[in-house]
Amino acid sequence: MDYKNMKILVLGKGKTGTSTYNFLIKQFALVKLVDEVVDGPFININPLEYNLIIQSPGISRQHPFLVKCDQLGVKVTNEIELAYEFVDKPIIGVTGTNGKTTIVNLIDYIFKVCGIKSSLVGNVGNPFIESALKNKDVFVLELSSYQLETISNFKPKIAIISNLTPDHLERHKTMDNYLKIKSNIFKNMDNTDYLILNYDDYKLVNLKSENIPTFFYSLKSKVKGIYLEADRLILNIDNKKDLFSIAELKIIGNHNIENTMAGILAAVLYGCSIKCILQAVKEFSGVEHRLEFVRDVQGVKYYNDSKATNPEAAIIGIKAFKGKNVYTILGGSEKEVSYNELGKTIVKNNVFAILQGKTKDEIGKVLEDLKYTRYIKLLNLKEAVDYAHSVAVNGDIILLSPACASFDQFENFEKRGEIFKKYVTQI
Repeated sequence: MDYKNMKILVLGKGKTGTSTYNFLIKQFALVKLVDEVVDGPFININPLEYNLIIQSPGISRQHPFLVKCDQLGVKVTNEIELAYEFVDKPIIGVTGTNGKTTIVNLIDYIFKVCGIKSSLVGNVGNPFIESALKNKDVFVLELSSYQLETISNFKPKIAIISNLTPDHLERHKTMDNYLKIKSNIFKNMDNTDYLILNYDDYKLVNLKSENIPTFFYSLKSKVKGIYLEADRLILNIDNKKDLFSIAELKIIGNHNIENTMAGILAAVLYGCSIKCILQAVKEFSGVEHRLEFVRDVQGVKYYNDSKATNPEAAIIGIKAFKGKNVYTILGGSEKEVSYNELGKTIVKNNVFAILQGKTKDEIGKVLEDLKYTRYIKLLNLKEAVDYAHSVAVNGDIILLSPACASFDQFENFEKRGEIFKKYVTQI
């Protein structure tokens, strides 16, 4: 589409909104960038003054202003759709509640090792629109539910859904709606594309489409795709191929075995050689803020899992250290989710829970109801790190895996992880 002289309103002055604004200015569009915090309520704007409204991810599709746009017939789109118009190379799209960031980073690393020019973009930190005009072989795109909410034409060559557990329900309201939005990733795919699903998540198995070639990965079952047998990964597309032992991986936890399988499968379907894929996978050491090893202090190992912004992610983090004595720092800002399963996991694994932040009482109540006493409530992250250091002994694990968003104390989970690492290095 030619955007020259088109009147466009971009909502939200965050990274995505600003990048979108800058891109459209270079397309000679007549663009206005607004933010409610700075410029006042959107509802005071007349949508009919614009040809197109672009919604940033942090703004709900159910915002009264966007509902008004729909009623008036003014087109609403998002940055993903806009960038897609300018890209003529394959896209690998990855979504899911947990694991997607590790998967996209692994795929991007495989491509780099294999000599393929890839661009890692999306929810992982770099807006898609910033790379849309770059000369790349392939785009590796992490997609949140917020970005998939307004999908019309977007079509990846390969799509991966890692798992689905309750998250962002303060915005999406129900799991059915959350699942529907996540499914938008393959809305426009056809028999020339590939869909990759986690077979061990029952909610995903039935998503397979008759029209889209679908492959699975599994820790438990022999599937068409890739699976774990004893301690070895088996690739099963045209015929079975024994790849390697999971003991050769640098990243820890069953969830990272799943992430590795997803990444391998995507790279194989894209056309990478098995040799370079295996080299990359064995070299890959993980992603910052995702079970990231920080430091060993007199035999006590500190791990930064700040990206665990929901209970399911924290459960995965705890299970990665099964059999160890773990002090887990939990708590943050509210997300309207249940902490019951997290509580059961804490009890089952005999984890000492260090509760801090806005949700400390809510999580504490769950442990209280379970008659579990191995927890303490503290004010903030600094107090939590100091306490953990004072009680842990040689062989123990101190794990920041909050199960909550960060906004009670920090601007994002990255900042929370950085401050945690700063506190640990100061010990």
